Amino acid sequence: MQHRERVALFVLLVTALLFGSAAAHAHKASDAYLQLQRTGDTIDLRWDIALRDLDAMLDLDANADRKLSWGEVRTRLADIRAYALARLRLQQGRCALVEAQVPAVEDRIDGAYLVLQLQAHCEAGAALDIDYRLFREVDPTHRGLLRVEAAGGAQPVVLSLDPSAGPVSLAWPGSQGAADTATRPDGSFFRDGIHHILIGYDHILFLICLLLPAVLRRRGGGWEPVLAWREAVWPMLGIVTMFTIAHSITLALAGLKIVTISPRIIEPGIAITIMLAAIDNIHPVLRGRRKLFGFLFGLIHGFGFAGALAELELPLRDFVIALLQFNLGVEAGQLMVVAVVLVVLLALRNWQRYPVLVLRGGSALAVLVAAIWLGERVLDVKVLPFA
Repeated sequence: MQHRERVALFVLLVTALLFGSAAAHAHKASDAYLQLQRTGDTIDLRWDIALRDLDAMLDLDANADRKLSWGEVRTRLADIRAYALARLRLQQGRCALVEAQVPAVEDRIDGAYLVLQLQAHCEAGAALDIDYRLFREVDPTHRGLLRVEAAGGAQPVVLSLDPSAGPVSLAWPGSQGAADTATRPDGSFFRDGIHHILIGYDHILFLICLLLPAVLRRRGGGWEPVLAWREAVWPMLGIVTMFTIAHSITLALAGLKIVTISPRIIEPGIAITIMLAAIDNIHPVLRGRRKLFGFLFGLIHGFGFAGALAELELPLRDFVIALLQFNLGVEAGQLMVVAVVLVVLLALRNWQRYPVLVLRGGSALAVLVAAIWLGERVLDVKVLPFA
């Protein structure tokens, strides 16, 4: 094997190990919802936090039956309040949040959420300073989706809060001197689109399955390497674009609540698409229709983030802006993954053992991982030992 092929193979193996060490995160991204309203110097906050996330952090399931009861949650409410309120500061700590109503549990399409109704009486100032750090120490995928409203019918401010990014400051909607752009979704949704892909390990595995044969072409019942990089790059760009178009369609339909499908259906469906893409590398079950399959996969995957946009209940203009930003981020993230993996595979394509070890061996491993994910998602269990 030539030196550059050894280097490329090493990079591919390191990538696979890093992927494997994080594969258990291949599930619905962790989101909490914050709806904040200011009336004079009174700030009201509704904070919805997924019980599955609180259980992962605080071990609420006392009898370990993987089913949280209201009794189990109620006995730990003091711990939940202490944990959550220690990780949210308004106006640099000057606005202390206190409980305004008794917490409640609300069922949603993606599971049960604990609803905290909080209030603060303080001098609100001209801008909102918010320091959001929920689950920062345990879950890099978590985001707090914030909607800020003001009296007088002003357009709301929407923002995706990254617990690792530190405090942020934004103008109150309708306040004097607030720019019109401040009432619209900011660039955080573009960053979330990139983030959604880079931590979406099931999606990355699907892309890798599509990429493995991209640097080869079938000849006489066997495989031979492509002669020029363009023969691999342009078809893959077509597949990625088809995915993004489909992703946008279902994201818009679900975000507008025209179509809603439970994650209990979507997540196993994603695992099945990975298995089909990988099996096609071993035996051509898709019969060359990879662009069509990429489009169909995008239709399934588009529901992944749609629930978050739907919960924000944005005005139509703001929804379109947020949707456009998010999808541009998804496309940018995909192109980053495709570029890195294609460079490695192009360097390996002339290796005689590429079809056997990389294409078939890698695809067989992908089938195994996807099958485990499928079992985990259908049976609601955890099999893979890595975090």
